Amino acid sequence: MQLLQDFFINMMIVLALVFIYYQIFRDEDLNASSSLKRKILSGLYAGMIGLFLMIFSIKVNDATIVDLRHIPLLIVTLYGGAVPGLIALAVIQTARFIIGVSVSSFFSLGLLISLYIGYMVLRQLNAKIFTKAFWMLIYSNVVFSVVIVYFLLKLSGLSNQINFLYWVTSMLTGLMAIYTTEHLRKMNHLFIQYKRSATIDPLTGLNNVRSFDEALNNAIRETKSNEKPLSLLVIDIDFFKNVNDTYGHSAGDAVLQQFGHVLREGARQEDFVSRNGGEEFTLLLTNCSHERALEIGEKLRSIIDNHSFKVNPEENIHITASIGVATYPETIVLSDKFYSKADQALYTAKRRGRNQVCSNNVLKVNEYQR
Repeated sequence: MQLLQDFFINMMIVLALVFIYYQIFRDEDLNASSSLKRKILSGLYAGMIGLFLMIFSIKVNDATIVDLRHIPLLIVTLYGGAVPGLIALAVIQTARFIIGVSVSSFFSLGLLISLYIGYMVLRQLNAKIFTKAFWMLIYSNVVFSVVIVYFLLKLSGLSNQINFLYWVTSMLTGLMAIYTTEHLRKMNHLFIQYKRSATIDPLTGLNNVRSFDEALNNAIRETKSNEKPLSLLVIDIDFFKNVNDTYGHSAGDAVLQQFGHVLREGARQEDFVSRNGGEEFTLLLTNCSHERALEIGEKLRSIIDNHSFKVNPEENIHITASIGVATYPETIVLSDKFYSKADQALYTAKRRGRNQVCSNNVLKVNEYQR
């Protein structure tokens, strides 16, 4: 009964710490292409799980302990490959030598090295993740039975009982750990998608109006503290409704995607480019004077005017855009009027014939017009 309880504790430790791992590392799945930093941290975490399992291990005799330390080694090697698996192996085995240097500890070293090599081979199988994990667990249990039970314990009276419980709990815990891992990876993936959709426009991949509002408020606060000019370009595609009416909404979406790409390519690297809805876009230009903002606006207007937008595989069209420009605090005194003044400048450009850049500065008319 005590053996069953000890193995059950090992099982709960594995599942609990796997769950905690995916709460800590939500933003990136561990895989072969993960960053080296992520692989190292994952290997260290897996080694820590192995350490906890050894603390709550099953003491067979004065020199031999049995636990499920191979499960975290299996998981990080299966998902992350050589680097996290090797780090986990090193941490687990170092901890085992700290617990005690004996014949059993060297058997543990041989066991872990054998498992690591086998895992590296089995992870190359062209099979689903559960199939790979299943054969890894079978391999683990066979190696355990040969190395620990038949060589180390030498078929003592307790060995058969330990072997049976080890096979059952190893298979059950391993498969449950993989199931939990897969479930949490899917949940984290959905979380990342939800998080991204909250700030990114799904059609163009640009920032959406929510992230624009946040960036604008942050930029205004920074401008007030560092006294560097902040400029805003509000951009609207001219006669965009005609594109949808003539070529269909799918073609209109394609034009919006291309338009967003043109803006991103034409803007400075530090500029904050957003789609605020429909055919309206914005550029937030930090540390940018009004004169420089007008130059950037004219550059973008010219690029758009000369760009060929594909509406279907056989046909391209040309479109134009109107742009309104405001700069805080150069042309706007009150920060809460910043966006509305740039928007008013945009509609001034629309009224004056479109395909032009207009400033909100009514005292000093700054516009570029074809």
